[in-house]
Formats: sequence, C-alpha cells, structure tokens
Amino acid sequence: MNNSKTKTLTPKAYLNTLIFIHAALLIGVLLFTIFIYATGQGFLIDFTKDNNVFVYLVPTIAMLSYFISNYVFGKQLKDLTKLNSLKSKLMLYLQACVVRYAFIEGAAILSTIAFRLNNHIFYLVISLFLILYLFKLRPTKDKVINELQLKLKDQQFFQQENGEIK
Repeated sequence: MNNSKTKTLTPKAYLNTLIFIHAALLIGVLLFTIFIYATGQGFLIDFTKDNNVFVYLVPTIAMLSYFISNYVFGKQLKDLTKLNSLKSKLMLYLQACVVRYAFIEGAAILSTIAFRLNNHIFYLVISLFLILYLFKLRPTKDKVINELQLKLKDQQFFQQENGEIK
C-alpha cells in the first residue's frame, strides 16, 4: 500500500534539504556573532595587557577545524565513490557535509565566545573568516556532482530534478 503523505526523494528535494541545513547553520552562527558584537562593549586591539589562553587556543582550534573538517570530508568522499547506489551516496554525502559544517561552526562559535569574554577584535576577525569560509562551502548541484564524481548516467539523472532517487 502506498501512503500519499510519504514524500519521494528527488534530486531537487535532496538539494533543497542540503541547502536548508547549510543555511540554518550559517545563519545561526552569523546571528550569534552579530548578537555578541551588538551587545558587547566595543573591542580592544592591544594584547599586551592580557596573557590569556585564548590567544593561542582560538587560532589553533580554528586552523585545526579547517584542516580536520577537510580531511574528514575528503576521507568520507573517498569511501563514497565505491558505492553503487546513488541514494546511498547522497545520504552519506549529506552526513559528510553536516560534519564538515559543524567543525567550522564550532570553531566560529568558540571564537565568538572568546571575543565576548575578552573584547579583542582578533577573535571576532577569526570568527568572521570562519563564517565566510562556511559561506563558501554552500552546496550547489555542480558541487554535489563534482565532489561525488558521479557517473554520466547519475549526473543526467541528478540534473532532471523530479525523478525519484533509488
């Protein structure tokens, strides 16, 4: 029996889901950063007064999150190309993207919190660079096709937008 309320997974619906997840994470961290900046007490430029751990911790975590997210994403993509089913490739690609976005978002949030605690512009700049990088990672149909290295048959199917993914 076929339930009429059950939605089929189409390339268009899949891409919209991926875009929505990315946008939610991006807008969330952006609004958080804007809120922290707007409710703050300005910012400092001089580090000579403080010897806190955030000066070393925030840039280190930002760099690690960048490199680790790309490494994990690349490793997961390498495993995906061995699968035959387009649906399983797309579901695992969605998971890989969420993990990648989460690494970057976590580092941006940490940097924003460090800015709130210390009011140093350095932390806000790091947070803004991470947000810009997260924006650069926005999903598109071409990115999905290229990163998954889809075969010609799957590429043509993915371009149709309305066929059910199996």
